[in-house]
Formats: sequence, structure tokens, C-alpha cells
Amino acid sequence: MNKPSSSVYLFYGEDDFSIQRKISLWKSEFAKKYPGSDVMVLEAENFAESELIKLLENNLTPSLFSSKKLIIARNFLPTKATGSGLADKILEIIDKVPSDYFLVFWQSQKPDKRLTSTKKILAANINIQEFKLPHDKELNTWIIAEAKRLAVTIESPAVEKLAQALGRDLFEAKKAGGKIVEVKEVFNLWQASSELAKLASFSGQIKAGDVEKLVNTKVSENVFALADNIMSGRENEAIAALENLLDGGADEKSEVIKLLGLLAEQLRSSLLIFLLKARNISQDEMAEVLGWSPGRVFMVAKGLAKFDAAKAKNLLSRLLLIDQSLKSSEASPKLLLDLFIHQACAY
Repeated sequence: MNKPSSSVYLFYGEDDFSIQRKISLWKSEFAKKYPGSDVMVLEAENFAESELIKLLENNLTPSLFSSKKLIIARNFLPTKATGSGLADKILEIIDKVPSDYFLVFWQSQKPDKRLTSTKKILAANINIQEFKLPHDKELNTWIIAEAKRLAVTIESPAVEKLAQALGRDLFEAKKAGGKIVEVKEVFNLWQASSELAKLASFSGQIKAGDVEKLVNTKVSENVFALADNIMSGRENEAIAALENLLDGGADEKSEVIKLLGLLAEQLRSSLLIFLLKARNISQDEMAEVLGWSPGRVFMVAKGLAKFDAAKAKNLLSRLLLIDQSLKSSEASPKLLLDLFIHQACAY
């Protein structure tokens, strides 16, 4: 195997927070030594595919006025089966990158390894780094390191409470052949960083009580509460939970449509756990079958004391009708949702 080029990189992964932080650091360090004009950020969406190669070639042509260049090419790599020709031309460019130039391919999406073009690029002499979100207790470790970067301390109970509030335990795991091949987290590090910065501005020594006071739990947990209140017929509590979920943004329709989807997903999740529970399957087995974290199974299961499967199915049908009405009419989104809660609690 050839040794990877020291000056060509591929960054990709769902953790775009860490990708952007790393690229920002590189740009900052580069600008300390070389003119700012020698740092180029190229966005593929601003150009037709036929222009991408010419754009790269022009920026990689050695200049009499600059000995070093840092070029960030975002989403330049082909993502469709028809992109083999583009891949070949990019590979030619990679082989010709001047030794004093740095070329970083930054992909927003994970490269599809089924594509011939992707296979060619991944086999090239480049440095490849996948940025994954911290999983499970890795999030706790990230929170501690980020607090240190912000020059504050955070107590262990506060770390745990913040990780839970962000949705650490609500992940879904996709399996193949008995092995986990993909993990879908519900949090992102943009949110985690924002919440930690808010806590840091409040106190230099973050305690569990500070997290309880200042951090809203992940939307999923609030949706649990909304669904539980609706299923239990507690209309006032359901309305209060709804108000906590709606942030009062300008695009109320989009916000309500998203909430309808979350609520429908929660009802479907409860129905799944209810049916599995009826078969006397343990919660650990449920997590294994569904590809959920044990924490998510526990949170759903604890709200099933008075679960009514027939009501849940009826509510799912109503949610579908409301979703269709919102997308095809000018009906008031909030009014439809309030009416749904009133009727559901009276069911």
C-alpha cells in the first residue's frame, strides 16, 4: 500500500461540529504564518459539476506570490453512480497537488462505499478521517474536556445530568449479522457546546442543580411527557407540556408538523413496547430486538401503566389527518393541535 499523501485530506462524518472546529483551527494556524488570501474555501453547491475541476486546478496552480496554500473543498466528491468521471479527474488532481499545498475535501455526507467513484477515492493516497459523535459514556468524556477548554470545572453528577438531558441514552443502533453497524444519536455537539457555554457563563463550577435549572431536557423526553399526559387524559398537563415544546418561532406550521411527527413516533414506540411486553420479553431483549438503547426502552416502558393500544392507534390516525390538513390548507396549526389534545384527553 502506498503511503498516504501528507497534504491531501478527506474529512467526513455526522459530527460536523468537530469538523468545523478542526478546519477553523487549521485556517487560524495557517493565517498566522501566511497571507489570509492563501486560505481558500470552495463550496461545490456554488458551481456546476463541469466547473469543479477547473476551480480546483486554478487554485492548485503554483503561484509566484505564495509558497503555501490551504484549500478547503466542501462537497466536491461525487455522490452518485454517474460520478465516476468526476472521481477520475479528482484523482488526477490529487496526484499533482504541490508538496507545499494542503487540500482538504470536506464532505457533509458519509461517502457511499457502494459507488465505484467512492471506492477509487478511498483507495487513493490521502489521509482519511471520519468524525463520529461520541457514543454513550464518550459524551461524558467530551463534556469534561469541553468544560476544561472553557476554563470551568463541572462536577461528576452535573456531567451525568447534562449528558442525559442532551439525549445520550436515546440512541438507536442498527445491526447486521448480530453486530452494530450504525448508531443514530439524537444529540449533536452544537447543542452540547451551546448548553455548556450557557452553564459556564452562569458559574465557574457547574453543579447538578445548575443543569436542572438552565438546561431543557432533550425534546424526546418532553415528547414522552406530552404523550403520557394525552394517553392518561390529563388535558391541562398535556397543554403545559405542549407549551414547553413550542418555542414560539415565526414558522409555527413547520414547528407543529415536526412536533406531530415526534408525537406519532412516540406513540408508535409505546405501541411496540406494549406489544413486546405482552409477550413477556425482558427490557434487555426489547432493546436487542428494536436496536434501541436500554435507557430508551426503560423510558418508554415506564409510561405504559395505563396504556391503551386501541386509543394509541386511534390517535395515530388522527395525527395523520392533522398532518395532511396542515400541508394542504391554511388552518391554524396551534388550534388544530389544541383541539387534538382536547379530543384525545376526552377519549
